[in-house]
Amino acid sequence: MENKKYSIKQGYVVREIAGEFIAVPVDSSCGTNIIILNPVSKLLWDELRQEKSFDELLDAMLKNYSVPKEEAESDLKDFLMQLVENGLLN
Repeated sequence: MENKKYSIKQGYVVREIAGEFIAVPVDSSCGTNIIILNPVSKLLWDELRQEKSFDELLDAMLKNYSVPKEEAESDLKDFLMQLVENGLLN
């Protein structure tokens, strides 16, 4: 998982509405699901606009949030798996 490069599929825009970040598909090939992003997932989503490795994403999390590395690794794996399961990664 650490050597692979990840990126979000094109066709989404992120908007802040009432203090929440929402990823909205603007391309019909992306489906119609709207994704609500918390602050950490918003950071990762922004990072994933360009290809990033697991380690690069982990570094971004650790630079921006005070969490134990093991917890950040676990959360990042879960987030990436959710993106894969929903067809949101290239």
